[in-house]
Amino acid sequence: MGETAEMADRPRSDEDRRAAILEATWQLIAERGFHAVRIADIAKVCGTSTGTVHYYFPGKNDVLTAALKYCVEQAFNRQSVELKAIDNAHERLLKLIDMQVPRVGRVRDEWSIWLQYWAEAVVRPEFRPAHNEFYARWHDAVVRTVRRGVRQGVFRPDADPENVALRLTALTDGAAIQVLTGAPGMTITVMRELLVDFVSRELAAPESVTARG
Repeated sequence: MGETAEMADRPRSDEDRRAAILEATWQLIAERGFHAVRIADIAKVCGTSTGTVHYYFPGKNDVLTAALKYCVEQAFNRQSVELKAIDNAHERLLKLIDMQVPRVGRVRDEWSIWLQYWAEAVVRPEFRPAHNEFYARWHDAVVRTVRRGVRQGVFRPDADPENVALRLTALTDGAAIQVLTGAPGMTITVMRELLVDFVSRELAAPESVTARG
């Protein structure tokens, strides 16, 4: 009888139900914190039962971990679509920077997830492979864009894509942490100006520098 009730509680697609649970869960984590979210909270937001949540995710850690991964995946997919529509590598990199600024709304919530994932990865080694995979994708997005800019002639020919990516991602993360924690002097505007200035100083082709001067 319990199994029949659970089946009735599911929509036409198991994948739709699973995605709805993950969407609700990551937003709850962003709002309340990783360790404060309960299965009952997730079920309430989804308008379903705790049994249904457990059907897809046996334990609390299973659904919380999957939700963190889901959030990061959604952010990468959204960014990929927007970046592919921009041909010029300089404009593409500026767009990538703009999408990383933690403005109020979904992007800020995604940054909250990132920070919590980092904290979990420090003390839970099982989190690190997924964390490192996602971080490598962020790093590679910058590397590919810099290489594209060198080929297009919009970035200096001696630019080192790997080195630029290493520094730009570290600068982005550090500035975002300061924004999210309310560090004095670090605002969204200051963060964006800091990153744009880095791109200008490190990557601008010689003729671009001359033209600005």
